[in-house]
Amino acid sequence: MSRSGFACGLLGSISLSLLSGCMTLPDLQLAKQAKSSGDLATAERNYRVLAEQGYVEAQIGLADLLVRSPSVEQQARAEALYRQAIGRSAVAPVRLGKWLASKPLPSPAERVEAEQLLRQGLSEGDNSALLPLLQVQLQDPQRVNGGELERQLAQWQEQGIGEAQLGKILLYRARGDYSQHAGEIERTCESWLAQVSECYVELAGIYQGRGDKAKQQQLLERLEAGYQSGLLPPERLQAVAKVLADSSVGEPAPETAKALYTRITPVYAEAWCGLAELVLRYPEQGDTEALTGYLQQGIDAGSSRAALLLGQLYLKGQILPADPHAAEKYLLLALPGQPRAHLLLGKLYREGQLADIDPDKALEHLLIAARGGNPSADMALAQLFGEGKGIRINPVYAYTFAVLAKNQGLPQGQLLMERLAPRLQPQDQQQVESLLAREIQARSGAQVTLRNQADQAQGML
Repeated sequence: MSRSGFACGLLGSISLSLLSGCMTLPDLQLAKQAKSSGDLATAERNYRVLAEQGYVEAQIGLADLLVRSPSVEQQARAEALYRQAIGRSAVAPVRLGKWLASKPLPSPAERVEAEQLLRQGLSEGDNSALLPLLQVQLQDPQRVNGGELERQLAQWQEQGIGEAQLGKILLYRARGDYSQHAGEIERTCESWLAQVSECYVELAGIYQGRGDKAKQQQLLERLEAGYQSGLLPPERLQAVAKVLADSSVGEPAPETAKALYTRITPVYAEAWCGLAELVLRYPEQGDTEALTGYLQQGIDAGSSRAALLLGQLYLKGQILPADPHAAEKYLLLALPGQPRAHLLLGKLYREGQLADIDPDKALEHLLIAARGGNPSADMALAQLFGEGKGIRINPVYAYTFAVLAKNQGLPQGQLLMERLAPRLQPQDQQQVESLLAREIQARSGAQVTLRNQADQAQGML
């Protein structure tokens, strides 16, 4: 290590006021400030170095950022960090519970663990655990319709837990009677707006639904003031912009939505995707040059979603001219942040749109997509093995992946199973059950890397 580098490290342990010549040192306070202002790249850079050095607060901060990623691998890393911090951080159990509660497809064991962790946090006075706890409970239809949750929320209200009133909003939405309680929801959110920023989105929808432009304008002014003061994250402005652009909520306000998206583009890369989606939904907001420009700026700012959207446009050939090679370029760029890119790449290689059919690459990407929870990838795998385009036909594999697709709610899976069943021999059923068990096991663990998936795929060719 150079003397200047050693000096910077030494000074960092003595006093932050002496760091004028050592600006590259990781800074926990800087990470926190960057996170609150939406500069996630700076926050992650500082958190990561300190987390690797064993600072538990930095590990929690890094995990909070990683769970936002669409990458399953990043999310798994975040979960591991939360688990490592349990016993060393008072907030780690609730953070882990919140993450497990927010997973798109949590396993029964994960739901049980989440409820235990969040109940414990709530009993210890962390009221922020209430809404995630309710989110877990709302996944049980019997609880939603049986009156249990309504009684529970009433008890929490009697105990003075204000979040219980907000929990009612989640219950109304899950139960399907949200609109019948619009007045109550409006009063609740207006009184809780300063404490619960999610209420901006609820109120924006209510005001837009009834065409109350005066109240909507007041809400937007308060939204801007909160963002300018650093009290509101850029994600909140984006969520409100989505409501304003939604014609199903009431008369849309695409120009106002555009202004909100533009406001946060300097610090929030995903806002470029919002601008592009406005052009797709409302062509008067820009031409194809503006559309591709927004997405390219999003890609340059680090948005994998922008790369996915641009790849999809070149793949479909509707708004932009069809260009399979450009589609491949941007879909590859979207990895690993966008799991859906694996499905689209798998189909691209399976159908031979680039030149010849590439079964190796098709199988690699479709397996990753399927094991990441995409039932359409299971259907594509079933068709790949059933049709034999560039690959050896295997009715057992085809039938197994059709079963997996059907089990995840795709009716096409059942139809394909019926077509494939006559091609199976009596002894094949045992192989189907064995492969099915292996696939279910593969999907219950950590995300498998592309290389590991490729190795496994070779055994199927």
